[in-house]
Amino acid sequence: MKTIVRLADVARHAGVSIPTVSRILNGVQTVAPELKEKVMKSVEELGYQPNRMAKSLREQRTGILAHLTAGLNANFHATLARGVQDAAFDLGYTMILGSNHHMEGDKDQQTYAKLFDSYRVDGMVVVPSSTVDPYLETLSSRIPIVEVDRTVGEYSRHAVLLNNTEVMGEAVRHLLSLGHRNIALLYGIELVSTEVERYQGFLRTMKEGGVPVDPKFLISEDFTEEGGHRAFQRLVGSGLPVTAVIVTTNEMLAGVVVAARDLGVRIPDDISLIGMDDERWVRMMVPALTVMAQPPYEMGYEACRLLIQCVEGQNGVVPRVHRMSGKLIVRDSTGPPRFDG
Repeated sequence: MKTIVRLADVARHAGVSIPTVSRILNGVQTVAPELKEKVMKSVEELGYQPNRMAKSLREQRTGILAHLTAGLNANFHATLARGVQDAAFDLGYTMILGSNHHMEGDKDQQTYAKLFDSYRVDGMVVVPSSTVDPYLETLSSRIPIVEVDRTVGEYSRHAVLLNNTEVMGEAVRHLLSLGHRNIALLYGIELVSTEVERYQGFLRTMKEGGVPVDPKFLISEDFTEEGGHRAFQRLVGSGLPVTAVIVTTNEMLAGVVVAARDLGVRIPDDISLIGMDDERWVRMMVPALTVMAQPPYEMGYEACRLLIQCVEGQNGVVPRVHRMSGKLIVRDSTGPPRFDG
C-alpha cells in the first residue's frame, strides 16, 4: 500500500517549518529562493501531492475554472483555448470547456453558464457572443469573469483584447503607402468589440491619411466563409473602382479568396488583399496572404492568469482591459494599384 506523504513530511525532509512549506506551495513570493529550491526538491523526492479536496474545503474554492467560448470551429479559438488550459494547469487549477460552435444563439451560451455554475467553478474565462447574457451578468456578481478576444457593450469586467485599432491602422497605412485610395472593408455584422474597433481603426486611419471613405466600400456580412464570399461578390458586382480589400475575420477571408477565384479576380494584380490571423493556410496560398496577426495562445494564457489572480484576491474590483499587440505580416497579396481611382 502506497504511503501518503503529508505536508509535515515535506517540512521535516527539507528542515523547515510546515507554514514555510505551505507558503511556498501557495506561491508566496517573499520566501528566499534557496529555501524554495530546498522545499521543491523535497516535494519531488518524496512525491508529495497536495490534498486538493482539503484545500478546497478550507478555502471554500473548488480549484475548478471554466472556459466558455463562442466557438471552436476556427483555429484561433482552439489555440486560445489551449492557452487558457495551459495557464490553468501551470497555476494548479482544473479547467473545463464549453463551446456553442454547434449551436445557435445566446440561449445555449446561457445553458453552458448554468452548467458551469452547477459545478461551483471558481471563475470563468469567456469569449462572449454578440449580445449580453443576463445569466452571466448575474453570475459575475458571485464569481470573477474575464472576457477574452472581445466584449459586448461597455467594458464592465476584466478583459484581454487585441489592440484592434492599431493593427488595423497598420494595415491601412501599408495600403496607402503602396498608392491605394479606393480601399474596401469587409467586416462582420455582429456588434462585438472586435468588429467595432477594427471598423473604427479603418475609418480613423483613412481620415488621418486624408482619404475620404465612400460608404459603399464598407460591406458587412456574417462571420462565416459564406459571408465573406457574398460580401466580395457584392463588392465586385457593384462595379466600384476598388483596388484593395481588408477583411476583418479569418473565416470571411477564406470566403473572399474563393470568391476571387470564382470571379477571376487576380490577387494582387487586380485587387490587393489583407486578411486577419496568421493561419497556416494563408501562408500556403499562392500568393501568400498579407495578414493582421494576433497572438491567440498568449491572449488565452493571459486571460486565465488574470482570472486566477482575481480568484485569489490579487486584483481589484475595477475592470481592467489588457491589450495584446498584433502585427501586420506583409506577404505577396498586396502591391501597388493597377490604376488610380
